[in-house]
Amino acid sequence: MCADVCRRTSVAFVPYWGAGNPYQDALAGQLSALGVEVDTGRSLKGLFRYGVVLNGRPDVVHVHWLPVFGWRGRQCFWCLAFVVRLVLLRIHGVPLVWTIHNLLPHESIYPRCDWLLARIVAALANELIVHGPSAKQRVIQTWRLRDPNRVTVIPHGSYMGDYPNHIGRAAARRKLALDDSRLMFLFLGAIRPYKGVLELIGAFQRVATDHAMLFIAGQPLNDEFARAIETASAGTDHIYFRPGFVPDDEIQVYMNAADVVVLPYRRVLSSGAALLAMAFGKPCIAPTMGSLADVLDESGAFLYDPESQTGLLEGIREAIERADALPQMGEHNRRKAAQWTWEKAAEATKALYDRCLSGGRLFRFRTVR
Repeated sequence: MCADVCRRTSVAFVPYWGAGNPYQDALAGQLSALGVEVDTGRSLKGLFRYGVVLNGRPDVVHVHWLPVFGWRGRQCFWCLAFVVRLVLLRIHGVPLVWTIHNLLPHESIYPRCDWLLARIVAALANELIVHGPSAKQRVIQTWRLRDPNRVTVIPHGSYMGDYPNHIGRAAARRKLALDDSRLMFLFLGAIRPYKGVLELIGAFQRVATDHAMLFIAGQPLNDEFARAIETASAGTDHIYFRPGFVPDDEIQVYMNAADVVVLPYRRVLSSGAALLAMAFGKPCIAPTMGSLADVLDESGAFLYDPESQTGLLEGIREAIERADALPQMGEHNRRKAAQWTWEKAAEATKALYDRCLSGGRLFRFRTVR
């Protein structure tokens, strides 16, 4: 009897992105401290190999991102196989949890197919996790969910203390060979079209001041997009572009050299980049969109209407005009980010697992309207 009571809850994270996204490792580490055994070694397909689902199956399957399929040939078959595996999990009594990081894949080629798959998974899942109230409303409206209580808000951890942070501003500027007197705007992270980097370059060029500079650092989507950024920023000495993956120990160099972090997203549901900037005590420029509207406020950010054609430009100009207030705004963000710990996120996630496991294991397809 003790073996049944004391057994650790086992959860399979699928898919697992490893170093490609620090979210899963940060959450898994804290779940482990709470007695949850997190398996990151198998894909959804792998759970069905050698009878794993029937023998030694996980207590919960936690989906984090959906794969990208299409309508043609084998893609349609693979999509059907993915859905069938989820249905079989539910039939075998394995609860399904889905953390919705984005409504559609960022570079979606077949948005209708991706929307339909997401709607099916939302109907199959026992519980859905989002990172803010605004994201919850978007999810409910997008997939027409009948039961909003299945959508649980669990704030994203802020990454505070998860990265080295001991280099000072002056030393960071020297390391990057940058002028210490100019205001530095930073875009840091994976460089994708949906993040609005080209729009950011265009807006910054219209500022036309010698007192500010823009630094873009991160891994571009591909060589073609990297060339597009180089072309857009050519002919100016106040825009710096450093393509390539940024190692964990170098994030502090860019963050501590910067005065403002810019998040010019064209679309977003959740953003770990905003929380990373806040953890480093940086003010932000961002649209009032998705979870950005939940974590940022006017005391720590220059927020703009995403529908405005000049919103990003006005945010940059306001940051330059209020340069003296930037340190205070950054400190406000640091204090705010301190409340969103991975410990709290793990506790809320474990409570959700426990609710799934105590709520009965009968399969029931959740309807949508």
